[in-house]
Amino acid sequence: MAQQQPLYDIGPFGSSIRNTDTQLNVYVSDKRFKIDLFTANFESSPALLAEDLQQVHRQEPEFIPDENEDGEFEDPLDEIHDWILQSFLPIFRKLAPLDQGRKYTLKDCLFAEEFNYTVHVLEDSLAPVYLGNTKGKKHHLIGARLPFSTQVDYSIFPVYHPNEIQVPINANSTSLPAAPHWVFIHGRPQPSFFKIVYGGDAGMTLKELLAYSKIHTAQFDASVCTSRLDGLVQDDDGHVVGLLLSYIDCRGTTLCCIDGRDPKYSEARQKWIDQISHALKHLHSPHIVWGDAKAANVLVDINGDAYLIDFGGGYTECWVEKDLSNSIDGDLQGLENIKPYLFERTMQDKGEQGLAGVR
Repeated sequence: MAQQQPLYDIGPFGSSIRNTDTQLNVYVSDKRFKIDLFTANFESSPALLAEDLQQVHRQEPEFIPDENEDGEFEDPLDEIHDWILQSFLPIFRKLAPLDQGRKYTLKDCLFAEEFNYTVHVLEDSLAPVYLGNTKGKKHHLIGARLPFSTQVDYSIFPVYHPNEIQVPINANSTSLPAAPHWVFIHGRPQPSFFKIVYGGDAGMTLKELLAYSKIHTAQFDASVCTSRLDGLVQDDDGHVVGLLLSYIDCRGTTLCCIDGRDPKYSEARQKWIDQISHALKHLHSPHIVWGDAKAANVLVDINGDAYLIDFGGGYTECWVEKDLSNSIDGDLQGLENIKPYLFERTMQDKGEQGLAGVR
């Protein structure tokens, strides 16, 4: 039996270091639900308050989930959504389904009608409480106004409006994607990868644009395997809401997915190291820094080629020392750490394979 498609798609999870209040953002059909969870609303039920605090604790980066009987890990983010949204399912089911004949765009995703809710305790159960709705307003977490820079020539890249970027849906889709990635620029047959720019990403995005502008000017050939910039997406207020990057068909595979001891990768491992080294040699010649050099920032496409991605800067502990971050020497140190990771898998216990970087 085919697995039933969930009614909602999970978006950004909001939390604060100041308190235990949180926020869920989910898409249902073509609507967005912003659900504010206030700890004070759970205090009338000690059991539900304890459950809420436990769920919030499980979202902390340091939390390591227990292994269940099947040897699999339960995603804490999925768990808190399953718990809270159970009481919202009757509301979700009343919404009209997606129009399969319509061509949806980034405007539909980023400017979807938003319903704001919270939850209260009612007879030891969770009950949704409607707070209001807004229509045609941009997602409150997305978009940054980029500062003027003498280093970046914004004009060398095309700028698109969200309604010019198509977001495909399939026949089984029950909601628009909360974070659309596979998109099409109007009039182009090949897809692009949409990378969302959030409100606090201005500095990181500026670094990324500087790197892509240098890559564009250098006119590297196809042997230099890196992501390229197809354009920017900007709203009516001048906020950059995302970058359109060359689409690398990797099916979600990065070097983090590769077991260095698996004999089936015996020939490919050296090829990947050679491709990374070749790309870095050409990048460093015009002083382009990769930045957050680590296995998670190397995609392996369906042809078995290794592509460098993420030029927004930063570093990840155990891959690059802080003092060498955002430097050519840091890139080379990251490469040297990728080598034993691929061939010996000696870094598996270092920082959960270096998935979390520091900006």
